[in-house]
Amino acid sequence: MTFHINANLSQEAEWLGVRSLPVPVRAKVGAFAATLAALAPPDDDVIVWTLAAVGADRLPALPNWTPPSVRAGAPRDANLVWADPAAKAVNDRRFALELATSLGCALPGARVITTIDELDAIATATAPWVCKALWTSAGRDRCYGDGITFPPELRAYATKLLERGPVVFEPWMSRICDVAVCGVVGDTIDVDPPHGLLSSVRGGFHGIDLATTNLEIAEHDVLVMIAERAGLALQQAGYRGPFGVDAFVYHDGDRRRLHPLCEINARYTFGHVARALGRRLGISRVGFDHRPPSGATVLVQPTKLDTTMVWVA
Repeated sequence: MTFHINANLSQEAEWLGVRSLPVPVRAKVGAFAATLAALAPPDDDVIVWTLAAVGADRLPALPNWTPPSVRAGAPRDANLVWADPAAKAVNDRRFALELATSLGCALPGARVITTIDELDAIATATAPWVCKALWTSAGRDRCYGDGITFPPELRAYATKLLERGPVVFEPWMSRICDVAVCGVVGDTIDVDPPHGLLSSVRGGFHGIDLATTNLEIAEHDVLVMIAERAGLALQQAGYRGPFGVDAFVYHDGDRRRLHPLCEINARYTFGHVARALGRRLGISRVGFDHRPPSGATVLVQPTKLDTTMVWVA
């Protein structure tokens, strides 16, 4: 049997009104999409449809891993899709912020900004900040301020973001670790144990660590509880399907604090993919950068034109 995956990893950008991503981003999305084959039945031939094709020479076969065919476009009928277009409302960052506020775990000062004048009034409030578009992925469509100055080029970029719609304003915290929880919403709410996120200093996504979170025991328990509450909120909103909750631990002076509800992703996440790869290949880490550890196995080889690499270890 052939299993078709609609790897619509550009769904958030489409919700935001971005109809065409830059060529390098499209190529990266294609490479990332190859890993979604782990979500298909292991004995099926898999075709992954996405923004850019990936040559078979970049996708080596491994024990327990037959690489998919990665093609540009969308299937007429898909067995699996990355994000359901009907889930737009619950992927809106305002949904997560409202829930975090009701649970008493929103970051201090987090709010929705609708105009550049509102941002002007708080951009130099002596604390670093970030503004995020309502639908984004992989750390795109956001801007950062130092809380002291608001230079013209930053103001111009923030203005462009606001032309597409409101943004969520948050203080930027000094992170200790980034973590996430995967789950599924059905008649019940099922969540997996937390896993670590490999991120850049600005929150850019670099990979998954299933073995290490750097959470303390109490933080682990709170995060699982909040993930279950997020699943319940999704269920009450009418959503059914996979979801993920992103969180982080940060420095508050000399104290350590957990922000247990940074984002809700009502879709398959790379945490789901990493767990599926773990079951097939016996690995605990998936990386999307150029720093594979010693002994890592490459799932997607880079090229001179597209340097995207995917590795597992």
